[in-house]
Amino acid sequence: MNLILTQLRKQSGFTLVELLLMLGILAILSTVSAVAVSQIGRNAQRQKTESDVRTVNQAIAIYLSNGGALDFLTDPNAILTKLKTTRSKNEKTRFVGAGTGQMIDAKLVAVPIDADSWKSRASYDPVAKRFTISTSNPGVEFEIDPSLVNSPPPTEWRNSGSVSYSQSTGWVWDYSYAYNTGPNSGPSTFSVNPLVTDTTIPSNGVTPPIVVPPVNPGPSGPVDPPVDPPIPPALLPTPIFNPAGGAALESKFPLAVSITNLPDSSSGTAVYQLDSGSWTPYTGPVSVSQNSTLRAQFLTIDSTKFRDGMQANAFYYPVPESLGGTVGAEFHSPTGGSNLVYEITEEGTRFSHGDPLFILDGTPILSGDPNVVSFTSTTFSDIVPGQKFKLGDFYYHNGSTYYDSHATGVSLHIIIELPDRGQTLDFNIRMDLVNTPNDPDDPDASADFVRLTNLSQNLPLMINGVPYKIVLEFGATDSFGFSTGNQFHVYEGATGQGELLGTFLPQ
Repeated sequence: MNLILTQLRKQSGFTLVELLLMLGILAILSTVSAVAVSQIGRNAQRQKTESDVRTVNQAIAIYLSNGGALDFLTDPNAILTKLKTTRSKNEKTRFVGAGTGQMIDAKLVAVPIDADSWKSRASYDPVAKRFTISTSNPGVEFEIDPSLVNSPPPTEWRNSGSVSYSQSTGWVWDYSYAYNTGPNSGPSTFSVNPLVTDTTIPSNGVTPPIVVPPVNPGPSGPVDPPVDPPIPPALLPTPIFNPAGGAALESKFPLAVSITNLPDSSSGTAVYQLDSGSWTPYTGPVSVSQNSTLRAQFLTIDSTKFRDGMQANAFYYPVPESLGGTVGAEFHSPTGGSNLVYEITEEGTRFSHGDPLFILDGTPILSGDPNVVSFTSTTFSDIVPGQKFKLGDFYYHNGSTYYDSHATGVSLHIIIELPDRGQTLDFNIRMDLVNTPNDPDDPDASADFVRLTNLSQNLPLMINGVPYKIVLEFGATDSFGFSTGNQFHVYEGATGQGELLGTFLPQ
């Protein structure tokens, strides 16, 4: 029995050699497994980097094609910041493509990788304007930074005129680089062969001979060279008036107008004509009355030396030395949605609109004041046609309104008294009242504004036989707003002041 047990123990144990051999095999298997796992991790990292680079490069291409610029940038995070930018509110309304203009996730960042790292990395090529993959030199990899989730994107203006809605034509888009070429100058010429013959084989199968026309030897003897046509005589100069035609102060009439640029007395004589009168030799300044046309011409004395000069003409009309008067105004005829709420007070010079009440869980809450537009007229004096003058001041309160209760337009009746001219002028200014969505990142775009829709007004104004019109625009504003010609903007929640300017111009 002891012998059997001893034998069994010998069969169930391991020798030292067997144990060492087993440990060696396990070590080899462990090393191979670690290498395999490491290689899988490297492949995954390389594939992720390649995918990220492709995505970012596509974003760069779209950004550049939509008017973006990456010139002089080399830092990868600076490139990403550019791709995160959004368009301003005004530009979003004109741009044809995606509204925001943002190309990548705002949380994307570029993390540096050292040159001796085993990782694949991206490097930015500023010449090609794209990222490339490399395994040497310093680079970056792309990661998501959750802390940037609430960071507002920067705003930039992009040169996107070729992909914007039309602002000046009837087309949907304005293509800044497209234009129509003009016609070619001169006639179109083609080289032809005068010896072309019909090569069609006749029905009898016989090819006709090619007939070469005889060369015309021309006249015998010497040939006279062609004679150039005679050069016509030069033109006499064109008259110049001093003063030149156009407006002159009414007190200066009749004007003394001189004719200058006279030819030599041996070459030509000067003649002039007033309106439809007879042509008269010029001997000195011509007396020109209001609203008259003066014509002049230099006539040749010897037609073999000079031809008559070109005729010149000028129209002279008077303008007043000064205009002065008073301005009155009254709001009327507001327009808006079905829930429009408005009130016109203070003898028609104050117009409030919109309901600042909103309902929260059945409870009405007053959020502030409604929108208010008021106009304070002024007087003016000592202005001349063509000179801007102040009609009054607009005051606009950018309030809070709800449930489509604000006005979208209103008219302002303007009355101008010109006592020195014994005339009263009245006309209506039609204004759009634009209530913009609020954007905390863009105060200019959030500013509500008044827009004048009829800047030029024909007036029943006649001075010294000359009809006039008035051209309107917004002028200077205070710090709570800004103006852009026909628009007066006021920042959200503020009350701004802006000038209304006018200019009398002859029609």
